Amino acid sequence: MSFYGNMAATAAGLITKFGAAASLARITAGAYNPVTGTSTPTEVVQAVRAVVLDYDAKMIDGSMIQQGDKQVYLSAVGVLPPAVADVLTWQGVAYTIISVKPLAPAGVDTLHELQVRK
Repeated sequence: MSFYGNMAATAAGLITKFGAAASLARITAGAYNPVTGTSTPTEVVQAVRAVVLDYDAKMIDGSMIQQGDKQVYLSAVGVLPPAVADVLTWQGVAYTIISVKPLAPAGVDTLHELQVRK
């Protein structure tokens, strides 16, 4: 395993140990049915472990980061890469992903930092 592969495994282990259960859902338009003229949305849900933190008060500017936004860390190991507009459900509350910042030194995904909002 490479150095960055080891970093990803370490991050995954720490998030597994100190994080909490959550789910990550992605809704897509689904397949188009030409007979009915509609498409049926499909939802893919994945169980994940997440470290969810409040933003420090000095980081809340009211536009980019709003009161109530959360900072989330997800392992990149075995997790579908999150995307803007996906939904993270944590402690029974659904949060929409506002931004995704992957940590990928040398092109190896090790961690995903998310900004989420109710």
